[in-house]
Amino acid sequence: MTSTDGNYLFEGRGEREIVMAFSFDAPPERVFEAWNDTSGMGNWYGPEGHELIVAEQDFRVGGSWRYGTRDESGEETTLYGVYQEIEPGSRMVNTEIFAGMPDFETTVTVTFEVEGAGTRMTSVVLHPVRESRDGAMAWGMEAGVRQTFERFAAHLAATQR
Repeated sequence: MTSTDGNYLFEGRGEREIVMAFSFDAPPERVFEAWNDTSGMGNWYGPEGHELIVAEQDFRVGGSWRYGTRDESGEETTLYGVYQEIEPGSRMVNTEIFAGMPDFETTVTVTFEVEGAGTRMTSVVLHPVRESRDGAMAWGMEAGVRQTFERFAAHLAATQR
């Protein structure tokens, strides 16, 4: 499955990867900083109708993070992991575990690249097995990711310095 509109990309690649990308109207350093600032996450994290209920992080290599949301029906979703690499303004790598499926740890690599006057943020999620990747894609991940990226773009625009 591939979804793209020029500004947005969501696709399965190979046997175990999901690639997501979005273009933002801000420089890479600003996008990186805002993406990792838990104080503003309640404005954009998660799909429409989801409330951020947990945003904890120790933003350093070896530090852990945990983000959780609650949807309108009361269902909670929590993700957590550990930062493996951090290159401020350009790249980060972390593990990610969905609390509902703790046996499937993924590795997420996010890059922040100059694109014109803005930034192309690309996230590559490497799953341990194809079934894990296919399950995430079938679960409706694509719609939630797109809404999160769009909400984040609006947050960036509203908080421009």
